[in-house]
Amino acid sequence: MEQNQKTETYMSVICRLRESGVVRGTYIARELGVTKPTVSVALREMEAAGYVVIHPNRTVELTAAGEKIGKTIIERHRVLYGLLTDLGVDKATAEADACRMAHDISDESLRALRTLRQDLRRPSPEETGA
Repeated sequence: MEQNQKTETYMSVICRLRESGVVRGTYIARELGVTKPTVSVALREMEAAGYVVIHPNRTVELTAAGEKIGKTIIERHRVLYGLLTDLGVDKATAEADACRMAHDISDESLRALRTLRQDLRRPSPEETGA
């Protein structure tokens, strides 16, 4: 299975859901607004590709490879969403745009945007009285 936006989204959702406890296909379906059969097909493909393990009790766990990808997408989304909202983009638009951009941005560009965001948030010498 080729890694694509859909599989990256699934991995990031599994990462986030895991913070609340066990992950099951029904939880993923609810989070993504898709049917349980759709999730089942995607999870089987992801398992065959080595991104997840589906346990006999139907819980889902990311492999090390899946975990790395999921965390990367979450971090990219966090940086992009934060930058967009810092620039005044409304939250709904920033959320939708960050979701799309997180899958395609290069590591180099993300580092530059992260630095830009930090610079934008840093008070100027005039603000600090220096």
